Parts: sequence; structure tokens; C-alpha cells
Amino acid sequence: METDRSHFDTSQRARSATRDAPAFPLVSLVIPSHNRCASLQMVLESLEKQTIPPEQFEVLVICDGCTDDTIAMCRSVAASYTLRIIEQTPNQGPAAARNRGVKEAAAPIILFIDDDVVPEPTLIAEHMRLHADDERAVVIGPLLAPAGFRLNPWTGWEEAMLGKQYRAMSAHEWDPTPRQFYTGNASVRREHILKAGGFDPTFRRAEDIELAFRFSELGLRFYFNPAAKGWHHAQRSLHAWLNISTAYGWADVAMYRSGRQTMLHSMAKEFHRRQRPLQWLARLSLGRTWLLRLVVGGLLITARLAAWAGQQRAAYGAYSAIFNLRYWQSVCEQIGGASAFWALVQQQGTT
Repeated sequence: METDRSHFDTSQRARSATRDAPAFPLVSLVIPSHNRCASLQMVLESLEKQTIPPEQFEVLVICDGCTDDTIAMCRSVAASYTLRIIEQTPNQGPAAARNRGVKEAAAPIILFIDDDVVPEPTLIAEHMRLHADDERAVVIGPLLAPAGFRLNPWTGWEEAMLGKQYRAMSAHEWDPTPRQFYTGNASVRREHILKAGGFDPTFRRAEDIELAFRFSELGLRFYFNPAAKGWHHAQRSLHAWLNISTAYGWADVAMYRSGRQTMLHSMAKEFHRRQRPLQWLARLSLGRTWLLRLVVGGLLITARLAAWAGQQRAAYGAYSAIFNLRYWQSVCEQIGGASAFWALVQQQGTT
């Protein structure tokens, strides 16, 4: 498959500040960041506790259009490991930022973590352990809620959904797939990223999953390592969370149009396994924007009341319905309307 090398655009305005690096770091940690100074500082400080020697890894922070104190904070960190600060302006999104980090990295293995993911002391070592056994490995570590950290109800739902996936993979109920390649905590050899063509910067969400499908096409093997723990200090507004579902709908249609038809086919098949009340709400509201807004508003009220009453399962059910309805509506808008959506769902229901 021909790949687009233009994802590694070197024409962007950027400046790098590099401390003396060892000749041969084993792994490069790539951390894109945009105006998350406090959480990023926590991540950088926690990297001092890694069990592998500091000379064996480097950390590249890509400050992607930061307008807060992120750059000054990074420059003030007295790290025992090699810390490289890359300034990128204007803000270009996580895909472009990670591409820049991969381009600048000195090590053969790239470990992606997010600027709000605090690594367990053994995180790097656990990633490296699997790469030592398989040069074609794509390693996925879990993103876990820290003990005592208060999540918003909607981010609590996200964590619960991820937890179900992690438990299923740990129990070998199913193997990890490109769908679980979240760059909050994942690693792969740099040569494979370059061969695949890097992240597609037109994706502002699911850019990691889209790249992972290209890894799969290259014959790479996906591993889930539950011991490579990252503690996710997720702080997301309700508005930002609502937009995620829409962005995932856009991304899945974009991947569908690029030839990965399994994306929407899987979605359509899964629709038939959803609970009947959710299917009914979908048939009632999809394609009717005003009605969908009323339904989502009612579900938000239901979720808040359920949480207030201590009915977490009911609250999570409401958030799940909201996410699915907005995702399906986004798909509808991208593929030509509700009639095209229902035709796809009906087709997959009969196969």
C-alpha cells in the first residue's frame, strides 16, 4: 500500500531546546501537549521514578501552540533523563505533534504517552520487555483512574468502558486490535511508524486508531500488557466529551472512505446488539437534529439524577446512550443522511 510521507512535514515553524543526549537511548517518549502545564509537570516529575536507568530513555515534549507556562515549566525541570523541548506554532493538533516527535526521536522505539498520564515506575520497562521479544510488536498499556482522583461523571463512564476492554483482553476473551491503540500509553518501533507514513493530521480524533490499522496492514502484532500501567488524570468538560462522540463518527466515516469498510460495517452490526430502548431512541431521533437535542438533554438530566441518587449503573447507561446517539448522528451527517445510515444498518443485520 502506498503511504503518504507528507505527514512528516518539516516546513512548520518550530524551535528545539535539546540537552546533551546519550548516543544511543533505547526508547524515546513522545508527549504532545497543549496548555496542560500542571498535569505535564506531574508526568515529567514522575518519570524520575522509572526503574530503567535514565540514560536509556529520552523524553520529547512537543509544545503544540502552548500559550500558558508550559514551555517555561519544561525548561525549569531538572531531569536526570534527557528532556527535549520542541516548540511548534501554531497549534496543529496531536497527530502533527506526534509526527514531529517521531521525526526528532533518537531511539529505535517510540513510546507515546499523554500529558495527563502518570506512568507507573515499571511502565517503560514493561513496554521494552515485549519489544525485546518481538520486533514487530505494537504494545498497548492500560489507562487507569488513579486512586482518590475524582473523575467527572462522563469521564468516569469512559474509564468504566476502558476497564471492560482491559478485563476482556487480560482474560483472553479477545485479542487486542487497532481499535485499542490509544496513544495515551502505547509503543511501536520508529521504523514501522515511518514505513506506515505516520499519523494523518487531518484526523483530530482517532488518529491513533487510523494509524494502527495501517500497522495491521504491515503485519505488525498487537499486544496488551496490563503491567504497563499509566494513571490517567482525565479532566474533560462536558462540552469536550460531547464533541468526542461526533469526532469519532467523522473519523470512522473517513476511514471507511479510505477503504477500511470494516469500520462502519462493524458499527452497523453492533447496532443490532444494542438495547431495545436505545435502538428505539435512535430510530426516533436520528436525522432530526432538534429532536436529538431534546433526547440528549433529557438523558443528561437522567444521568445527573441517577448519579445524585447513587445509581451509578443507570447514570452510566444514560451517558452510553448519549455517546452512541451523537456518534450515530455524526455518521448520518457524513454519509448522506439518516436513510443511508438505516440502509447500512439493515444490510449488516441480514449478513
